[in-house]
Amino acid sequence: MLNREEVYRLYRNCGPATKLYLRIKLRICPFLAMETYFPRAGTVIDLGCGNGVFSNLLKLGSPSREILGFDLDPKKIKTAREVHKDIPGLEFRVSNITDMDYPRSDVISMIDVLYLIPYSRQEAMLRKCHGALRKGGTLILKDMDSRPRWKYLWNIFQETLAVKMIGFTLGGRFYFRKQSDYLSLLESFGFRVQPVSLDKGYWYPHILYVCIKE
Repeated sequence: MLNREEVYRLYRNCGPATKLYLRIKLRICPFLAMETYFPRAGTVIDLGCGNGVFSNLLKLGSPSREILGFDLDPKKIKTAREVHKDIPGLEFRVSNITDMDYPRSDVISMIDVLYLIPYSRQEAMLRKCHGALRKGGTLILKDMDSRPRWKYLWNIFQETLAVKMIGFTLGGRFYFRKQSDYLSLLESFGFRVQPVSLDKGYWYPHILYVCIKE
């Protein structure tokens, strides 16, 4: 598994704001553990990639991955391109991931994305993910669980600050789903789903859904 120092070294020439963001993100989100659930090679489409931190971490974890990140926010894509320029097999594009057609790929990732998208559009996106993946391909979906309850409520408080007060993330209201709802929905599209709880040691109810297209 990657360690934090490897990631920090990659950002050693960045400005203080980017370095601070990276350190906070690696403290509150299990990025390093999540990376281990991705195949070591293949084409990865990272939907809602933001400023590219996790996309770059995936590339650092295995150079054999070809990664294409999409995000609606042009400022974040600009930052991603500046920070991660000249890395072969890593590209970022501005696009509305709710409307676009997804490229054919081996892996699709959505990391803390769907909770800002209305339920009906979530379903349409997940259906498109299944269609875009090659047989045996993997959808890796990271979200927040509704249990433990105190962690769920703490996350709602934090997201309210980030989205509605600070404006750090684009969005209006939240559309979280229970684990049972996700399992039922994903399986109805033809995925074999393994839920992985990653909240141990964190104040947030992190959960990963590893979904194989059968």
